[in-house]
This record gives sequence, structure tokens and C-alpha cells, in this order.
Amino acid sequence: MRIGNRKRFLFSCIFFTMIMLLFGKAVNPVYEKVLGEPYSPMVKAIDKNNKFKKPIREYTIVLDAGHGGIDNGTSYKDMYEKYLTFKIVKYAEAYLKDKGCKVILTRNEDKLIPLKKIGEKVNEANADAFVSIHINSINDVTFKGITTYYYDAKGYQKDERMNLAQIIEKEAIKDDGWENKGIRRENFAVLRYSKIPCVLVECGFITNKEDREKLSKEEVLKRLAENISNGTIEYLESVK
Repeated sequence: MRIGNRKRFLFSCIFFTMIMLLFGKAVNPVYEKVLGEPYSPMVKAIDKNNKFKKPIREYTIVLDAGHGGIDNGTSYKDMYEKYLTFKIVKYAEAYLKDKGCKVILTRNEDKLIPLKKIGEKVNEANADAFVSIHINSINDVTFKGITTYYYDAKGYQKDERMNLAQIIEKEAIKDDGWENKGIRRENFAVLRYSKIPCVLVECGFITNKEDREKLSKEEVLKRLAENISNGTIEYLESVK
């Protein structure tokens, strides 16, 4: 082989080697870190539920993990609302980011954020939607299921907020046999302070044995987070 040809051959080998290395390292860091599974380029092709299908545009969604810090929320033995809501929100954050959305969290640690401060953060974000995650409780241990709340002060965004609540409720109960408790209008502070379409989702009753068993399973929390996320995107794409 001539020297000139040899140089061109070596250059080609180095070039293609670099290309292969680059493609080999092109993984999704969010997918690996949060879901705990190695990323494969084939995931998109074989995913029957279109899990990684991109929405129409990059939506900005604010997620709120109810309670935190000195406020444990409701509890049952060693189960605390503030930890359950945070897990659901973190699963939702990872899922929405994989969908191509921008996600803003009202808290990213075990810290209590004042309700008015949450409203201010939501409004400053100029976001498309706001979802607050909570866990319910009641003295009657037979009560179970998921309830989605909305609030329209003097009719403000009534149709938008009701629609968002209906779609999220429909999606949230899709898996794991959750009972549909419907949507309700309630003057919750985080909904009252927010100026964008928003809902508060009560993800089951910690006082109910059946719901409590579901909430103790990571895979159930993950599916719940993904279904709530899908409901949020479904609403946003229906109004754009």
C-alpha cells in the first residue's frame, strides 16, 4: 500500500472509530438515573404504549409534592404523605422530561414551602399547567380511590380547570384498580393562588388498607406518576 493511501486508510479508521464511540455513549441520563434501567436506542421502537412519544411542543409544567419538612402531611405508622408525594413527583418529572417537557418543582428536597410561596413560584414560571400531588385520609377506613380537585375563583378559568381535572382523573385511575372518586371543586390555597390551569390530585387514602398497599409499591407510584403526566399532556394538546 502506498504511503498516501495508507494515511488515508488510517484516517478513515480513526474517523469511523470516533463515530462509533460517540454513538455508543449517546444514552439518556434521566432514563438511566431515575428509572434504574440501561437505555437502549431500541426502546422507542418496541415501546407499545408510545411512552417516549414527543408532545406537540415543549410544555412547561409545574409539579408540587404536597407538604414537606416539619409538615409530614397525613400518615399511617411509618408511611408519610410528604415522602409519597415526593416520589410520585420525581417519577413524573423524569417521565415528562423524557417526553420533551420542561418541569419545575416547587420543592426538590424535604422542605416545607409556604402555600403562598408555591402560588408565586407557579405564576413566575409562566407555565402551561400546574399539578399538586397529595395523599388523602379520613376516619372512615372504607373510603378509597383517587380524587382530582379544581377551583375557579369567581368562574376564573372554570372550563379549563374542570377539563384538566377530568382528563387527569380519567388517566390516573387507568391502572392498578384505583377507584374513581371523580372531580370536585374545592377552595385549596395552591389552586386559588395560581393563575394558570391547575389541579390538586389526592392519590388514594392512606387510611384505607387497599390504597395503602398500592402506595407502598414503587411500581404503582411510577405508573400513577406517568398516568397523571399523560393526562396533563393530553389536556395541553387539546387546547393548543
